[in-house]
Amino acid sequence: MEALMRVSVWMLLTTCWTSVSCQQLEVVGGFVGGNVMLPCSYRGSLPEKVNVFWRNDRNNERVLDITDSGEDLTTQDQRYKGRVSSFPDQYKKGNFSLSMKDLQQQDSGTYECHIPAVGHERRVKLTVSEGSPADPPSGGAAGTKLHVFLLSALCLLLCF
Repeated sequence: MEALMRVSVWMLLTTCWTSVSCQQLEVVGGFVGGNVMLPCSYRGSLPEKVNVFWRNDRNNERVLDITDSGEDLTTQDQRYKGRVSSFPDQYKKGNFSLSMKDLQQQDSGTYECHIPAVGHERRVKLTVSEGSPADPPSGGAAGTKLHVFLLSALCLLLCF
């Protein structure tokens, strides 16, 4: 276990130091009918009125657009209407995370958060499973999630 962790950290450091953006793919899990948060934050100076664009990689679906520091629901793909929201009171702090409710199996996929004014992009892989949070997955998934979390945190500390 310790050797695996050392190799994982070494691989992460090598990836971070050789990558221009050190962009990690965060993995988030949820259950059909449940809720989940897709994280996107930026630490640094932002314009007074910021634009942020959330897209689902599959067919480039418009999950949510934040234009001039406000949610623009007119461009939102029909699949996400009434199920996706953000946290406007957190925008000034650089938090553009999304809350998605009533998860569906077809919500699984990779989502991208773009902040063009500062060249920031965040990718989040969402996996939606049948069942409920009361039914823990088998096969040591908790340990895997811990490793992903620790490696993501390390990359965040080293790269920003």
